[in-house]
Order: sequence, then C-alpha cells, then structure tokens
Amino acid sequence: MAELNSCGYDVAGSNVNLRSGAGTRHASLGHLTRGDQVDVDRKSGGWYRVTLSERSRSGIRAGTVEWVAERHLKPSVCMQLND
Repeated sequence: MAELNSCGYDVAGSNVNLRSGAGTRHASLGHLTRGDQVDVDRKSGGWYRVTLSERSRSGIRAGTVEWVAERHLKPSVCMQLND
C-alpha cells in the first residue's frame, strides 16, 4: 500500500460528499468544500477514511471521522525549516 501523506490533505473540490463508509452506497453525512483540511489514516480502494482537522466551512465538527473519495483530495505540502 502506498504511504499516506503525514502532512494531511486538502479538499480539492466543492460539495464533496463525506460518507459513512467507503463507497457511494453509503449515506452522505454532509459536504466538504475546497480548502477544508483532513488527516487520513486508512485507504480502502479509491476511498480514504478522514478526520477533519478543524471545523469544515459547511459546519461539520472538527474531529469527525468519515470517508471521502480519493479523487477529491490532494496532499498538503509539509513545511520545511532550514537551519
């Protein structure tokens, strides 16, 4: 399995479904929008299990854990400080 980005992921679309499971057959529990940030701890097929890093722009609470299609996420860039 490919390594997950330790710096988290940015939502790259608008009205991205946050689902109760990995797949479109699972209920949508709300929407994420461009700029929302999530952490990923698991991948299943083309789906990531995400935790919201902070409250979403649509009002979903920080800490919520659900699933998002991989195609809607892009890896965040880690900050590197030079000595």
